[in-house]
Amino acid sequence: MIKDAINMLIQGYNLTSTDVKEVFDEILSGLADEILVSSFLTALKIKGETVDELSSSVLASRDSFKKYNSPFSGDEMFENILFYNLSDCFDISFAVDVVLSASDLKVVKYCLMSDMDFNKSFKTLKYFGVNNFDYNETLFEKLGFSYFVFPSDENYVKYTKNLSRVLCFKNILNLLDKMLNPLKVKNQVIGVLEKDEVEKFADMSLKLNNSNTMVLSGCNNFPFASIEGETFVAEAWKNKIFTYVITPELVGLKQASYDEIRCDNLSHGCEIIKNVFDNKILNASYDIIVLNSALSLYISKKADSIMDGILLAKKIIDSGLAGEKLGQIIKYTDNL
Repeated sequence: MIKDAINMLIQGYNLTSTDVKEVFDEILSGLADEILVSSFLTALKIKGETVDELSSSVLASRDSFKKYNSPFSGDEMFENILFYNLSDCFDISFAVDVVLSASDLKVVKYCLMSDMDFNKSFKTLKYFGVNNFDYNETLFEKLGFSYFVFPSDENYVKYTKNLSRVLCFKNILNLLDKMLNPLKVKNQVIGVLEKDEVEKFADMSLKLNNSNTMVLSGCNNFPFASIEGETFVAEAWKNKIFTYVITPELVGLKQASYDEIRCDNLSHGCEIIKNVFDNKILNASYDIIVLNSALSLYISKKADSIMDGILLAKKIIDSGLAGEKLGQIIKYTDNL
């Protein structure tokens, strides 16, 4: 099938969901060699991936994984998906995950084994002393927080890990690595670089049957809600997409430059997070954690509105609950 698919793509035809499933069945069973797979990914990129092709590839790849059971339903869980790590900023994604976990949302994040050292949130957790990233259902039930790594014997990891690095262009595997969602999390916030991608990812989330998804892109290609200017947002729920723009002023926060949340290195970034959670600093770093936490609390229905999310996020941080949660995560996971 993969040879036929390549020919179809070269001629400019879109693939059906059945076509995509058959191709990925070949790839993830090891029946297609790397040259053919590279040709397929290249032809698909040149033709231009449709939303249907993207969502079908996610579903086909997800089906290849071992079943990961969770003590919680998808409606209770939250996943923060980031398509770009900011190298000169503290780890906003990790800080938001801790705040959400302190609100009693069940937070999950995964990465592929080959990407572990490149995933900023995993590096942040390791800096705080946590080195165990095996999926542990009992621990997840106790903490409501799980960062785990897919083992190397998963077919997806086995047959794609080299390709995503060898190919010199962004391809469908870069998307798949982030969107696999093995625990079927229904509440997601997806951060993308370009505002033109916001509605596309929201449309794809509807096709993946997620209950509540928010896709956003901040000003100047910032993959979070920004306190520097406008953030473009698309909410995908109830088979509809709602788009709007938010600014810091609209939610009662001060506008601040990106320079105010920069950090020198990983240890400096972790120090900023710890100081925010210990109520030692109240500045742009605090505001950006509050804003992004508020949007996640809202889309996960922990808050009735974004403004309610702002108030709840502040309460969680100011009361010390976020700092306490961070301490629990370090204590329980490090003692495994």
